[in-house]
Amino acid sequence: MEFSDAPMASSISANTTESEFNRKAAQWALVKDRVETQQSLLDTLKEDMVEDLKEFGVRDDKGSYVIDLGRSYEVAGKKFTGLKYQKGTTRVANEDTAERLAKAKGFYGRLFPAQPAFDAQEVYVLFQEGLLTEEEVDEIFPEKVTWSFVRVGAK
Repeated sequence: MEFSDAPMASSISANTTESEFNRKAAQWALVKDRVETQQSLLDTLKEDMVEDLKEFGVRDDKGSYVIDLGRSYEVAGKKFTGLKYQKGTTRVANEDTAERLAKAKGFYGRLFPAQPAFDAQEVYVLFQEGLLTEEEVDEIFPEKVTWSFVRVGAK
């Protein structure tokens, strides 16, 4: 059975596979809209609560903000009596600093060893020079396919 972006015929009966798909498509659009709306509300609530936690919460020894709600809540079977805006830390290399220190201390080559780097532009130069075929260029740059649900038709 084929589906297209063309409007559906009004003669589809309620028991066809196509009408079942239509129900699923409508349900998908509704749920997707609800999720987007709820995510927007959640993001706004979170921003407001972060401000409140920073203003009224207690900072723990790890830098997180904690607030006691004064009573117990249970949502979806999970109990809680407070909220925490938890601080997490990671270390990310500052390559500029590493380069400066490595040059100053004489071990630049150890921290920044010379490595071959792929030059995508050179592929096209080689193709223009006739050293690579179109098939070889296609092999080097295989087509990537992605899929997504998209609403079509009237807006």
